Amino acid sequence: MAEGSAVSDPQHATRLLRALSSFREESRFCDAHLVLDGEEIPVQKNILAAASPYIRTKLNYNPPKDDGSTYKIELEGISVMVMREILDYIFSGQIRLSEETIQDVVQAADLLLLTDLKTLCCEFLEGCIAAENCIGIRDFALHYCLHHVHYLATEYLETHFRDVSSTEEFLELSPQKLKEVISLEKLNVGNERYVFEAVIRWIAHDTEIRKVHMKDVMSALWVSGLDSSYLREQMLNEPLVREIVKECSNIPLSQPQQGEAMLASFKPRGYSECIVTVGGEERVSRKPTAAMRCMCPLYDPNRQLWIELAPLSMPRINHGVLSAEGFLFVFGGQDENKQTLSSGEKYDPDANTWTALPPMNEARHNFGIVEIDGMLYVLGGEDGEKELISMECYDIYSKTWTKQPALTMVRKIGCYAAMKKKIYAMGGGSYGKLFESVECYDTRTQQWTAICPLKERRFGAVACGVAMELYVFGGVRSREDIQGGEMVTCKSEFYHDEFKRSTTISSSVEDVWIKSGILCLLVNHVLLKFCPLNRGRRVHRCPSSGQQLLCLPPSLPTP
Repeated sequence: MAEGSAVSDPQHATRLLRALSSFREESRFCDAHLVLDGEEIPVQKNILAAASPYIRTKLNYNPPKDDGSTYKIELEGISVMVMREILDYIFSGQIRLSEETIQDVVQAADLLLLTDLKTLCCEFLEGCIAAENCIGIRDFALHYCLHHVHYLATEYLETHFRDVSSTEEFLELSPQKLKEVISLEKLNVGNERYVFEAVIRWIAHDTEIRKVHMKDVMSALWVSGLDSSYLREQMLNEPLVREIVKECSNIPLSQPQQGEAMLASFKPRGYSECIVTVGGEERVSRKPTAAMRCMCPLYDPNRQLWIELAPLSMPRINHGVLSAEGFLFVFGGQDENKQTLSSGEKYDPDANTWTALPPMNEARHNFGIVEIDGMLYVLGGEDGEKELISMECYDIYSKTWTKQPALTMVRKIGCYAAMKKKIYAMGGGSYGKLFESVECYDTRTQQWTAICPLKERRFGAVACGVAMELYVFGGVRSREDIQGGEMVTCKSEFYHDEFKRSTTISSSVEDVWIKSGILCLLVNHVLLKFCPLNRGRRVHRCPSSGQQLLCLPPSLPTP
């Protein structure tokens, strides 16, 4: 008998869930009751067990009896209203969230082990972060292990501290929590006086009660950053400041020595975004290197110096490098013997150290790597023997790898980027053939789909997602109008997610990029594109949403 073709109905699951939901609403075919606050809700055990590992465990531990009695599942800590919302979500995949209900829904999802619902709640919380609530969201996220939300809320607090310190939430902080906040090294205040003034406002909000905490709270201040003339001026005008300075012996009133002042200026609060190069190929010997260097933003003329940082544990070329959640991650690549690697390392900028990570399921080089919400996706590439279409995902916090749906086609030396929680794989090639095709992976549906192709087939390009725009820079292809296979540089272009089409970016300078030698970074909403270190050492600047490249003249390191 001949084998038939598999066909599918994309609406089958939706119709089935809709019918099951109607049974629940009409209390038909229900074989259990959820008991919450003394109220009972009819449910179907098998549906609930399939959705919630917590309910499944309760059923396994205390199975229903065959005596005809109604099985009851008691739940504590969840209100009837929230549970009804969650039941609607289980049958529809949709839930209405608001700032008033989000905490209750997260708590319920955490108890019921509904990881998908928790993910939706995280996305909602990310959009809620503001000066008025970032401290509360940060604490809430930490309590319920919402790691990426906690990271984003902390980052917002550090970046917008001056706005946050004027809010009611800040003024209502406990002494211990205030001390924790003002101890953060990356508070982007520019001058320690703003932290000092924030503490003064906090004390003045309830002076009689908070006076006893003055000395302890002020011990968290970076007093070396306070100007003595500023303090003397404040003491003349503010009685509370006079009392604080008198009480706290760590606050300096005399002008520091020149050497001390100079030393203090070397480590201010806040941070500067830096450009980092990791591994690669030495220019002269053409051998893999483990060297790591960084440089502060190019638009600061006083900081155009490359600094040597802790090297990788081993030399790597054709590897994947990515910054995520305040750390730098490196995976795969090849060593000095051209052996393809599966190992990974994480760099901690505070300690200037590398630590080993769990290896990938497959060794690979010339692959893509992107980050979405604290999850690192590695895809494609080759393992030294064959080209790969597989994709796997590394959870930064659980330190585990999971396999993901594979690419629809082989892409070696393609370019990859993340935008709006989707992964884009573009261009590349296989066995001498170049592609202009683009495929998109939706992390929510876990499906790959083809989208508008590039205007030119290419390999060795780089890509970067900014808001709703996807930028593709450089890369090369064979010239089609001449013999001999001469390679030409491709024009840069960007794709707009709303308009679903690609547009060429005009350049005021000649492009000389070659494969595997371009670096693309987003610094303060400005895209920076680096040429190969052995081809002119140039940088191009493209303002976000702009359509023209401008040339910059930084000095890149010479190995």
